[in-house]
Amino acid sequence: SRTEEAPHEGRVYGIDDLVDIVSVTRDFTFVLQEKWRIAGTSPGSGNTRNIGSVRNIEELLQGSGPFAEHGEDVFDDYWRNFLTNDMARAIESEVPYRNLEEYWQWRNRV
Repeated sequence: SRTEEAPHEGRVYGIDDLVDIVSVTRDFTFVLQEKWRIAGTSPGSGNTRNIGSVRNIEELLQGSGPFAEHGEDVFDDYWRNFLTNDMARAIESEVPYRNLEEYWQWRNRV
C-alpha cells in the first residue's frame, strides 16, 4: 500500500540521507506457490499461450486456483494440449477446449 507521507520529489538526497527518504510503498506481501496451484485456465495475454494466473489475492495466497484440486498432472496435460485460435488455425484444427469443463469433455473423448 502507499505511504501517507508525500515524498519530496524535488529534493536531492545524499548517501547520509538514506534513512530520511520516504518510500512510496510499504507492507508488501510475497506469494510463493507452485505454478499449477495458481494457474488459470486461459492464457495470460491475448494471442499467446503464456499461462495465466488467478487474480484473486486469496486464491493466490492459498494456492487454490482451478487446478489445485486436480493436481499437477492435470495442469500439465491441460497446458500441453491447449491451443489458441491462431495455433489451431495454423494446424487446420479446432480449438479443443477453452476451460476446464470443456477440457474434461475433450479428455473423455480422446
